[in-house]
Amino acid sequence: MRAEKLFDALEFDAAAAAFKDALREPGTREDRLRAYKGLALSEAFMGQSKRAQAHFEMLLAIDPEAEVSKALGPKIRKPFNAARKRVKQRTLLRAVLKVIRREDGQVEAVLEQGPKLVTEVAVYVRQPGEKAFKATVGPSPGPVLAPAPAVRAVEAYAVARDSTDGVLFERGSEAAPLRFDATQEPPPAVVAAQPPKPGPVPVLAPVPREERRIPKTPLIVGGVGLAVAAGVVAGIILAKPPELKLPSADRTERLP
Repeated sequence: MRAEKLFDALEFDAAAAAFKDALREPGTREDRLRAYKGLALSEAFMGQSKRAQAHFEMLLAIDPEAEVSKALGPKIRKPFNAARKRVKQRTLLRAVLKVIRREDGQVEAVLEQGPKLVTEVAVYVRQPGEKAFKATVGPSPGPVLAPAPAVRAVEAYAVARDSTDGVLFERGSEAAPLRFDATQEPPPAVVAAQPPKPGPVPVLAPVPREERRIPKTPLIVGGVGLAVAAGVVAGIILAKPPELKLPSADRTERLP
């Protein structure tokens, strides 16, 4: 922001004029907070304490949690503290932008305890399948009612703006809208025309594995028998081979 560069260069007179120009143009909530704070600080540094207090009050009406550095001297702290005290006395409750969905399906936005800076409230609504939001605008504080079919879910957000299209309060956003469910059931004919929703996939019970039947008679392989029953090795049977009869050894070393 050009005004902030002038402020950092200690050109407070030029910075104040640039901040005023920024407030005459459309902007986001963050833009407005920076402009009001910069303008008030510039005026305070120039010794214009009454003007600084007035703009500090506007800042605090939008953001009651706004602060200035405690390191700044009384030239800044005095008008800021006076503004905070006056805002607290004038507004006991904090401004809130509320967005709800009515039973008839309409989306309602209303600004409660809003400052006089706010001139209009806008509600943006989008139905499933639509790419763009549709705007409904009305005077502050509202309520502003945006039409929407009660049988359908919708996405919505709302803003409260000043006379130059600067956002001062917001609830939701285009990038992160609020989501509202349908408030009424669709007619039976509409329900009947819709394709049936797939039911849950049935879960089959596991089939127990059948026990393999193995003969109980010993299996003899190469002279070793395995006694097996119901798939469990019960033991090992060593089968004695038949006795081999050999002729007695010929010790005469004579050939036949």
